[in-house]
Amino acid sequence: MKIFIKLMFTSTLFGLLGINAAPAIAELNNSNHLTIQVKGIVCSFCAFGVEKNLSKLPFLDKTQFGQNGVLIDINTQEITLALLADKSVAYADIATAITKGGYDPVSYHGVIEGIIHSSDGKWYLVDQGKEQVYHLSQTAELTAISGKWVLLDITLTPAQAEASNADEVLVSEFRVSHVYELSEPKIQYPQAKFRPSYDL
Repeated sequence: MKIFIKLMFTSTLFGLLGINAAPAIAELNNSNHLTIQVKGIVCSFCAFGVEKNLSKLPFLDKTQFGQNGVLIDINTQEITLALLADKSVAYADIATAITKGGYDPVSYHGVIEGIIHSSDGKWYLVDQGKEQVYHLSQTAELTAISGKWVLLDITLTPAQAEASNADEVLVSEFRVSHVYELSEPKIQYPQAKFRPSYDL
């Protein structure tokens, strides 16, 4: 009976804190989610501080993950953030919130959608919804899909996240997961301000 009460208490507490002891795989398959691999999150109570820091970020969708937009999985040591579709993501602010909470980010993983552009020999994906420019390394595949609307799986290192701002983001690794055909429906946004102003 004591074990049952303890399990019920722990489960209720995790639910209130928005901390899951098991991964919610179906819930994480979303282009408006960002997953951060973090070193050292092994205690649900200790993770509360980093969750509180992250929940203050203005670009989180607070209708998800316990009404604060933050999901912490202590088993996989991952933090998943639910992102608003029309707000730019300040990766540097995410990094600061995690390190202030006492943890070290290892990598950032997400999905971005937009149009591939090239300028002065450099390649970019313009996310029109968030009005952000993602710097990409040149590949033969990018050359073939220049000007097309695509879906990319991306990875950022901690250094890249810290060096990013609300307008421009450097991506270390990416994979083209989908190239839209002209007839396919996609979210239409106003034309983004395309302003790659510096090299990250």
